[in-house]
Amino acid sequence: MNSLLAVLISLLAPAASAPAAPASAPAAPVSAVNDAAGVMAGVQRFYQSTTDFKAKFTQTYVYKVYGRSQVSVGNVFFKKPGRMRWDYVTPVPKLFLSDGATLWVYEPQESQAFKRSLSSTQLPVALTFMSGQGRLEDEFAGALLQSSDGKSYLLQLTPKKNAGDYQSLRLKVDRSTFAVTASTVVDPVGNTNTVEFSNFETNKGLPEKGFQFVPPAGVKVIDDPRGGGAP
Repeated sequence: MNSLLAVLISLLAPAASAPAAPASAPAAPVSAVNDAAGVMAGVQRFYQSTTDFKAKFTQTYVYKVYGRSQVSVGNVFFKKPGRMRWDYVTPVPKLFLSDGATLWVYEPQESQAFKRSLSSTQLPVALTFMSGQGRLEDEFAGALLQSSDGKSYLLQLTPKKNAGDYQSLRLKVDRSTFAVTASTVVDPVGNTNTVEFSNFETNKGLPEKGFQFVPPAGVKVIDDPRGGGAP
């Protein structure tokens, strides 16, 4: 998986055994506008000029077969280079954290933490996008879809190479800033994983200590090169 957003959203998806609802029909392409490349370039510029950002997120995972969905809420933080933090608040407290070298998945209710070296995973490639280095146009073919709110672009991205874990990625992009305000990943069986961002703030000088993790006393640490703790 070569896109930061696709990797992160797939990484944070609930376990595949849980149930959810069918994906909605894809939006119709905008016939009068052919500016997908321009929107992709705008998104690229936004993240190249962003040193850090924080936001609240709502994640909705929809399971096609079972007709049910799972909603999670929390806060997310990114900081160059290669740092991220996803604090899940509801329905189950959970932490995904990267300090640039190690990915931690901490499950406080289970009193366990999974530890994975980023040097042995695909995640560093993904993180290059938020670092302003990875290029959407190199990884995806883009199509501009009809947006219903008039304030956003809706960008459909299809991987140029076989991504395996997902079929496509849809980005909702703010027309004035080109920040991604929502993203949806569709997996090979049609399940959708949507993350919507709110209270978006950039370049706030987020402290380094927020991207450091020390397992609390008594927590079992599991070294997993495959990142087995990640749902």
